Amino acid sequence: MNLIVVGDSFCSSAQGWPSALADKLGLNLICHGIGGQPWWNAREFLVGLPDQTIEQAEHLVFVHTNAERIPTNNIQIGIVDHSNLTLAEIDQAIKLYYKYIHNHEFLIWAQQQWFFEIGQRWGHKKITHLHAFPWSLHCNKLPVGMNVITNLCSISFNEIAADQFTLINDQRPNHLNHHNNQELARQLAHHLNQHSNTSVELDPTLFDLKTTKWFDWN
Repeated sequence: MNLIVVGDSFCSSAQGWPSALADKLGLNLICHGIGGQPWWNAREFLVGLPDQTIEQAEHLVFVHTNAERIPTNNIQIGIVDHSNLTLAEIDQAIKLYYKYIHNHEFLIWAQQQWFFEIGQRWGHKKITHLHAFPWSLHCNKLPVGMNVITNLCSISFNEIAADQFTLINDQRPNHLNHHNNQELARQLAHHLNQHSNTSVELDPTLFDLKTTKWFDWN
């Protein structure tokens, strides 16, 4: 049986918490996480899997990212530092997109339709939702399945006592140190073994943290 994990940089290192979680559950891991990518990238990977692979999945774990990331299959766009744009063509394309095309309401709506599709296509499976950032937690169409309401970015920032919101050039696997990768896997395994369609919180006292201020951030 399979454990399928899809998302962005918070699951981009399969050897971190995804692998540890698969080991604790006794499942074969299929992990697809790419830094800076929109939810559309995760969707394209998942819908492209053979039906048999999905049917052999004991658990589907989603790491939901920022709804406002540009919905594209161009992976290069997701790894460009938007705060330091140069005159390169792709940098100018991103700059002009956000200036003339970007539509906040549409992108929030589109991500909510993704949540709806998850329930429609895979609602018969055991589904777990992690949130890279807190914003998708406040959507009015939260997806079916077990919803982990402790966002991963807060754990990551508290681990290093970050002073500002940025993950650029962060070399930590899944933006977590080794202990926190393992602890995330341990807590997720506990909740997945008692899986229900409800909201759960992670226990912050068991993570290696220098501060807790980012838990109040939203």
